[in-house]
Amino acid sequence: MNLKRAVWVGIVTYILSLIIGIVVISLLGFDFTQSAEIPNSIFLINIIITIIVVALFTLFYLKDKKINQNAKEGFFFGLVLIILGFIFDVIIFSISAAATNTQKNIIEYYSNPLFWLALILFLATTTIVGAIKGKR
Repeated sequence: MNLKRAVWVGIVTYILSLIIGIVVISLLGFDFTQSAEIPNSIFLINIIITIIVVALFTLFYLKDKKINQNAKEGFFFGLVLIILGFIFDVIIFSISAAATNTQKNIIEYYSNPLFWLALILFLATTTIVGAIKGKR
């Protein structure tokens, strides 16, 4: 595994999926300032967006000739993305809570069953993309 490459590709993946998610959600008319609870439909749309972005960036990550293209490499890349996602989520929740002077509960966010579904699909996506690239 090329950890340095995985981290920088992971950072770009997180930022891009966050921006695309915010744009799509805003186009759908959801106002973050009016509602603290994210509707399940919005959560599902974000899952789909994230899976697509993750698949594309997994392909990009695996393009390096020094990296073995296989399911194991895809799985480890997925783990790096999950760790980075957790770190960025903590930072964003902390900044948001400090800026708005409200308690944004990250535990509540992580206790949503759709979050865990997304996490499983996320890791499955990186692993499957790695496996498919390894067969070529």
